[in-house]
Amino acid sequence: MRVVSLVVVLIASSLAAIGAEPTFNQDLQVYQFVEEIESPKNFEVPLVKPALQRADLNETAILFDQLVNLGKKVWALVENNRPVVNVSYLYANALPKGVRSSEELESFSELQHRTFRVSAQNLFGVTVYDLTYSLVHRYGGNFKGRGKYLENVAVIPTALDVVWGYNVAYKVEKVSVVNTGTSENPVGSILLETNFKVSTSVQSSEQHSVYDFRGDSAKVNSVQR
Repeated sequence: MRVVSLVVVLIASSLAAIGAEPTFNQDLQVYQFVEEIESPKNFEVPLVKPALQRADLNETAILFDQLVNLGKKVWALVENNRPVVNVSYLYANALPKGVRSSEELESFSELQHRTFRVSAQNLFGVTVYDLTYSLVHRYGGNFKGRGKYLENVAVIPTALDVVWGYNVAYKVEKVSVVNTGTSENPVGSILLETNFKVSTSVQSSEQHSVYDFRGDSAKVNSVQR
């Protein structure tokens, strides 16, 4: 297989300016469309349970400004042209060091979600791939009223159609967790990087996107790498 040069496509900074205007992918010789669409009504994402009352866990045991990800760090979203089984149960979080799970926090928001469709047409006007995925997260969780943390940070593929001769692979290839607040008022932040690869027997194209989730906001931004 001849692998053609890497194509890096970053979604617009605010994710608000996405439209249906196509861009030409020179490697695959296709026109690619990216647009925001209405989200599905239901997501199969585990709910955060109410905070547990545990005698062996207290505020002095928690390092509020040191954040950890107790979820996943790398995972596949699409393999062999199919969404991964149970992919909706694969997600990252940003929690204070010392907690054992997000169940020890409270006041997480309802599940936030935005859904996007990425498709491409060849020079004959045939749609060669069509992927719908959703960015989801819960924000604002706190431990005894302190901090703003993240849970259920994920990318969920909800629909995929691929014509014969094309192969689509999609994965989360890196998750970074940082405190974007202060020591006194921590705000969890997750940078989640994805890799979307489309290939044929003779050519290949990869698209990288980096998404920024914050513990104090329902918005999701992308940042340039």
